[in-house]
Amino acid sequence: MQVQGQAYWNAASGHADHPVPARRSAVSCYPAGHCPNACRRDPVAMLPDWFTTDSHPAPPPAPLFNWLCAEGSLTQRLTEAGNQDFHVQLLEKCQQPARQDEALALGVTPGEAVWAREVLLHTDGAARVFARTVAPLSALGSAAMELNNLGTTSLGHLLFRNPQISRGPIEISQYPAHWLPAEYKANGLWARRSHFSDGQLQLLVCEVFLQGWPCAGT
Repeated sequence: MQVQGQAYWNAASGHADHPVPARRSAVSCYPAGHCPNACRRDPVAMLPDWFTTDSHPAPPPAPLFNWLCAEGSLTQRLTEAGNQDFHVQLLEKCQQPARQDEALALGVTPGEAVWAREVLLHTDGAARVFARTVAPLSALGSAAMELNNLGTTSLGHLLFRNPQISRGPIEISQYPAHWLPAEYKANGLWARRSHFSDGQLQLLVCEVFLQGWPCAGT
């Protein structure tokens, strides 16, 4: 699924700082009274603005851009780059309301309950990637038990070993700091996301590269 366009909202003036392209993602501040606590602390907090890798108007430089564009298993690449030092830290697995950008990508209503899993991917001695996966409850199907039993197993082991699961285009964006775990909050971090499906199962996988990664030469 492809969501394009970009706008920067000026909360003081109530207008976009530059014209908004005809095709754009839903990028706006939360409506008054419906903003999460983190957003209330930052009145101009924005949703991410997703572009396919070949259409982003201002992508980051290499090697980060190369990592964002890579279509293979991130688990495998992190393992190799960290000299086989890789593990998954499970942060949360629960039902949550779908965020606006997630709902748009999955074709559900914003705020609708989705299955959500958040993890940190560690390699080379530290957490390098924050990953968030969401799926409509109605689309979990026969994979529900397998997903719920992942524990600290990488999701890549499920996705890249099943030939029935197809992957949509990779989209990239800078990621809101207030959506990150407290210890890793930082402005301007880059993320990528992909939509995976086997016809029934739908998963939206978002991976945020934390500060200090990738290292030069990886």
